[in-house]
Amino acid sequence: MNTPQKVLIGAAAAAIVIGGVAIGLTLQKTPDKLDISTIHTEAPTETMAPTTQAVTTEAPTAAEKAPDDAGTATSVTATLETYTNGKVSIQYPVVDKMDDANMQAKVNELLKNNALSYIKAVGVDESKDALSVKCEVISVDRKRLTATYTGTYSAEGAAHPVNVFYANTVNLSQALDLGFSDFTDAYTMAGYVLSDDVEFAGLSAEEAKAVLEYRSTLTLEQLTEIFNNADFPLASADKWPESFSYEKRGTVCFSLPVPHALGDYVIVTFDPSTK
Repeated sequence: MNTPQKVLIGAAAAAIVIGGVAIGLTLQKTPDKLDISTIHTEAPTETMAPTTQAVTTEAPTAAEKAPDDAGTATSVTATLETYTNGKVSIQYPVVDKMDDANMQAKVNELLKNNALSYIKAVGVDESKDALSVKCEVISVDRKRLTATYTGTYSAEGAAHPVNVFYANTVNLSQALDLGFSDFTDAYTMAGYVLSDDVEFAGLSAEEAKAVLEYRSTLTLEQLTEIFNNADFPLASADKWPESFSYEKRGTVCFSLPVPHALGDYVIVTFDPSTK
């Protein structure tokens, strides 16, 4: 759908315009348009000594709040610590104030290991290669934590640095990774990327046009495979996924790999309420 939908709220019938700018491109050959109206998402729920900084996340919506047994808001918090070694610097989140101290320790170990797994998966030489990754905690409550990672990696002797993006959503009650299949499904999102309805985050009109031109070289099968293999946990310690996904206020976001000239990756956004 190329235009935002209007949602009626209560008897007041106040209209709220939802959505963004739909970017379309007529492909040489695209699959039949898929019905994505039935897709639903879940509401959001060695080294030098690491440095720590406080994290401020956006105030959660009513759907994102996770009340405790007494009905009060969650008290789980997150701070950022930084791993540094040689020319490598990676921020990662650390949670606090969970009810179960043992589970909290497992969650923090998982978060740190995932954040640092890029080093081994890509084969970073920490004494020669330069890697700088910043972490942003998108949301944290009693149920889950969602974080995104952005930065650059420059291997020694490389012609240019590579733009890095990955994301991690963790179920805090079980210390388990959540991924693409927890938010949507790979086949439907592959069809969405190839559709006229696809939307990208943070691109200018010129950048979006270039990405859409590149998109015309991709197939439904290629994209489905990329999204089926997205996210943590890694399939193997030395294999890095081509795409990572997360959910932000009901909108599914996921990275699409593109050539370096186009930025190495772009973020696709899918809002089920407007489709």
